[in-house]
Amino acid sequence: MQSGLAYELEVLDDTDEAIVVVNVEGTVVLMNLAAEKIFGVSGDDMVGEYHEQLVPEGMQWGHQAYRRGYFAEPSPRWMDPGLDPHAQRPDGTLVPIAVWLEPRRVGDALFVVAHVSERAA
Repeated sequence: MQSGLAYELEVLDDTDEAIVVVNVEGTVVLMNLAAEKIFGVSGDDMVGEYHEQLVPEGMQWGHQAYRRGYFAEPSPRWMDPGLDPHAQRPDGTLVPIAVWLEPRRVGDALFVVAHVSERAA
């Protein structure tokens, strides 16, 4: 039988919904194929990297503070739409996104499952 984390990741990877799973340290644990299409980067290349690489350049440091705050008090919620969230692809293209954040515990570990969708500009 698979470990809890392996099973959770397999289930999340096998969906048409764009999913990025991040650990408390801010590194990507999983980016599925649908998310690869939105972010324009391979999930294999992102696993183990800080997810702030997907955040527009001028906002990366501030986003780290938001992430720490979220993990301090995790709850299912939309990433603040008032911030007009965008992702930045490796080629510099900005993509307007909407992100539903869902905390997920697997054993003693806490992760955030980010359900990502493109939104109208």
